[in-house]
Amino acid sequence: MIAQTTALRKIASLKKKIKVIQGGQGASKTFSILILLVNHASSIENREILILSAELTKMRLTVIKDFVKIMKSFGIYEDTSFIAGTLYRFPNGSFIKFIGLDKQDVGKGLRSHVAYFNEVNRIDSETYRQVATRADAVYCDYNPDANFFIHDEVVPRDDCDFIKLTFQDNEELKPSERDEILRYKDLGFHEDGEIKNKYWANMWSVYGLGEVGSIEGAVFENWEVGKFDKSIPFYYGLDFGFVNDPDACVKVAIDEKLKRIYVDEIFHVNGQKTDQLTARIKALPSGQVVADSAEQRLIDYLRTNSNRNIRAVKKGSGSVMQGIKLLQNYELIIAEGSDNLINELRNYKWNDKTKVAPLDAWNHLIDALRYVVWTYSARQFENQDIYEDVHTKIARGESVGSEGIEW
Repeated sequence: MIAQTTALRKIASLKKKIKVIQGGQGASKTFSILILLVNHASSIENREILILSAELTKMRLTVIKDFVKIMKSFGIYEDTSFIAGTLYRFPNGSFIKFIGLDKQDVGKGLRSHVAYFNEVNRIDSETYRQVATRADAVYCDYNPDANFFIHDEVVPRDDCDFIKLTFQDNEELKPSERDEILRYKDLGFHEDGEIKNKYWANMWSVYGLGEVGSIEGAVFENWEVGKFDKSIPFYYGLDFGFVNDPDACVKVAIDEKLKRIYVDEIFHVNGQKTDQLTARIKALPSGQVVADSAEQRLIDYLRTNSNRNIRAVKKGSGSVMQGIKLLQNYELIIAEGSDNLINELRNYKWNDKTKVAPLDAWNHLIDALRYVVWTYSARQFENQDIYEDVHTKIARGESVGSEGIEW
């Protein structure tokens, strides 16, 4: 038997096309939305409902597991109706389809009566838009660990309902988890309300109160959104992926005098075939390309078939950390519309508080940026005159050769 909670009643009361549910840990956001969607699909004929998240593998352990639990509690679950564990067909012609958005263009062209974006803060804005604009109704949920496009572009719309939930809205939460959440407050604040520990204070704000917080342990805090400076020479950085990771490309301009780096996201695509990637590279405006040296055969292919000057970044022991430290010496200006890059910068974190190494996640466009800066920043040149001469030649489209620069 599924008990009604305050969270369920609040979500059920939302009436506008887009329903955004921001909430902390244990608030029953996902479980409550699933109850409403199961009820919708089972009671109305021929409903097409999509449940989308960044990764299908994670959905199997969380969302899909909760879905099966709810279906069994309602007494309507049939194992034979759950095709491949991702598509459930109801006797009345309705279906619920679970989709992981870690495949190339998987969201494009999908039409639905209802689209539910689980952990929408892990999904890029273009994919969201492709699906949301083709849906009659939209649900979004997330833990507010940082500001992102939903806050800026979706919540202000007049067809959007927004609510904030906390663990206090879930009467069914286990006492042990409730106690753990309350510990965040005890660890983060003194009795007089003064902050005792920034990490736990942020945890209480995000996961206890459901307020927008900040990513604790973010690698880069030296960035802001602005305009790309088109007056200085630029380069392209390219990081290779395929199915699970994207091919990622950025345009980069380095202003050594002002210690600024301007970055514009060019593409961030999963599942590209080699010919598709080649076509994208060939279509880029003129400019040097620095690519991941781990894929030398692919670099050779791209050179030949795109007729572009592509070089492999020179890597070595500790190059990731050295590259990060180098980037931290600049002010990073991120071009408007670089949504995937902004999402990476918000989520790219240190492995632990020692800051010895970052987590190997949320770093594809960042790696592409690092390749360019590691290769073309002034640190690679013996003096500023050589650096400026190289910049001038590149701006004119000339080939460059200089001692200390490995081509």
